[in-house]
This record gives sequence, C-alpha cells and structure tokens, in this order.
Amino acid sequence: MKNKGFTLMELLIVIGVLGILAAGLLAAIDPFEQLKKARDTNNRSAAIEFLGSSQRYYTTHGYLPWFKPATTGTGYDVTNCPAADWDIIRPAVPVVTYPRNAVKVGLGITDATSGVSKCISNTLLVDGEIKSTFFAGLKTPIYIMSGSPTNVGVCFAPEGKSNLSDTQTKYLFTVTGTGPNGVISLPVAGCTADEKSGGLCLQCFE
Repeated sequence: MKNKGFTLMELLIVIGVLGILAAGLLAAIDPFEQLKKARDTNNRSAAIEFLGSSQRYYTTHGYLPWFKPATTGTGYDVTNCPAADWDIIRPAVPVVTYPRNAVKVGLGITDATSGVSKCISNTLLVDGEIKSTFFAGLKTPIYIMSGSPTNVGVCFAPEGKSNLSDTQTKYLFTVTGTGPNGVISLPVAGCTADEKSGGLCLQCFE
C-alpha cells in the first residue's frame, strides 16, 4: 500500500497561497497604523491622568499646582513653578476661552521641561497624585492649558488615522515666540490635512 502525501509542487502551491493570504492580512491590518493607535491610547491616558491628578490636587489645596501661592508676599510660587515656564498660563486676567495659551511638555523639549517638571514634582508628585515616571513615560508632547486658578485642560496630538478623523481632534496648536509654548485655538473650519499630519491638531480634555 502506497503512502499518500504532498508532492513538491503541491507543497509549493500551498506555501504560495499561505504567503498571499499573509500578505493580504498584513496589508489589511497595517502594523504601523496599529502602532500609532497604541501610542494614541497611551498618550490619551497620560493626558487624562494629568488632568485628573491636577483636579484632585485642586480639591485638596484649593488651587492648581502652578497657581500655588508664594510662601512670602503676594503672587505665585515662582521658585518651584518658574515664571518663564508658567506665567503663560497664569495671566493676571483669567482667560478660559479659545484661543488659549498652553505649556508644551514632552520629548525633545529642553527649554521648558526642567521648569515644568520641577513644578509638577514639587506638587503633584509630593502629594502622590502622579507617578515619578510620568515624564519619562510620555511618548509625545502634551499641552497644558489653564488661564485661571480653577481651570485646567490637557491636550495631545493623535497619530492614528481613526483618531485624526475623530470629531474631537479639532484643536490647533501654534508655536509663539522662540520656545516650545504656544496657543491652542478652535478653528471654525477645523484642522487642515497638513496640520493633522504635522502633529498640530489636538484632542483636548477639560
């Protein structure tokens, strides 16, 4: 009795069919898009975490971290929350409508991150409201808005196609001056394709 099995030609055909199916599956899944979605999930979580920690800090102390009163005299704590980094979002006259100033925090930012992280470390971190690895874990910049002692908003720039097309991805970041900080606006016509691909179109949480 003869043993039945695949011939070399049949094996090659099966391998070829499997290869075609695998290529089609990869094209449908788009691993790079999946990676962007994963980063978006992480970055959205970081933004919401920062928002929640700031709100809890306010509930405990009666002011947001960067509005912490000075230990002597009037004004705010500029020792831990330097004026050069934080005055942009703590104006003398409250501003909580768009356009709004924002502090940019994250990777590749050298002229503000030290002052920003110092303020957060001496307030939110001390209270246990945020992890010591928060800044190290950021995979993209986040944008902090305030404008008044009772208001805080946090934004991030999504990368994935589905998140870029989300109706909540509608806030535009514009750099002002020579530093990383800038203005977040709410354009009536929404963001352009170039603004979205350039990482300037944001999702914001308040």
